[in-house]
Amino acid sequence: MIDKIKHIFIEETNNDLMQLKKELQLVEPVKPTGEAVEKIFRAMHTIKGSAPMFGFTQLTEIAMPVESVYRDLYNGKIVLNSTIIDKTKDVVSLIQEVLNKKDECLPSVEEKKKTLIDFFTNIDRLNVRTND
Repeated sequence: MIDKIKHIFIEETNNDLMQLKKELQLVEPVKPTGEAVEKIFRAMHTIKGSAPMFGFTQLTEIAMPVESVYRDLYNGKIVLNSTIIDKTKDVVSLIQEVLNKKDECLPSVEEKKKTLIDFFTNIDRLNVRTND
């Protein structure tokens, strides 16, 4: 039963991530819609909360700082730019990679994960608060 629920989680999350990829293609840094930013925030929030139940703790580590940045974007504390959009696309791809590898150990994921977490965690220090 747990495996079936885990499979459903993987399938639904992959579908959500495919939609996010489409959404990210349409987001314009100059004038993003609040709806687009909210969709990305909600997807990361859901992954952060649900992934550990199915053994994907590293997805929580990835999604948490992204969720925080998109909350700040939605609240106007950060200005969206193409760097944030590109890094978000990288996060989506990394999450899909982890989901599709299931329980395999992914050493290549660790370096990507660390780089992305550092970016989103240190967004202020990296001076990405202004438009491109």
